[in-house]
Amino acid sequence: MKRQIAFAASSLVIVLITACSSVPSAPTANSPAQAKAGVLVTPEGEKLYVFKKDPAGKSSCVRDCLKPYRPLFSTPDDKSVGDYTSIERPDGMSQWAYKGKALYTCPVSKVPAGAPEKVVKAAEKKAADCAKGLQGDWDIAKS
Repeated sequence: MKRQIAFAASSLVIVLITACSSVPSAPTANSPAQAKAGVLVTPEGEKLYVFKKDPAGKSSCVRDCLKPYRPLFSTPDDKSVGDYTSIERPDGMSQWAYKGKALYTCPVSKVPAGAPEKVVKAAEKKAADCAKGLQGDWDIAKS
């Protein structure tokens, strides 16, 4: 709870500072993502993806489309920061978008050293599913 209040307060400060500035700025530390070598990643370093069939400002990826990809959720309190906006999904949840394109993660399990073979195989399958998506309807999100 304290974390959410601190995040909301810091987001408000950024919005106020941005509103008072006439010079556009790069995404801040409170942005949902950042560019690394031209690729958008979460603050935790996860690559972000876009669904080619999503129209601008909307997310049309539901049900089976969300396997193995996951929306990069935002909260109702999140405010737009630079090119990042919060859009409403068909299920009523909020999701981050970059330049109008909805953002998704493809969580690949990190496998600790000495993990059982079953855990390793499950992580390998998730990684393969993400890679397979890039041959079809998905792209890596780029800045």
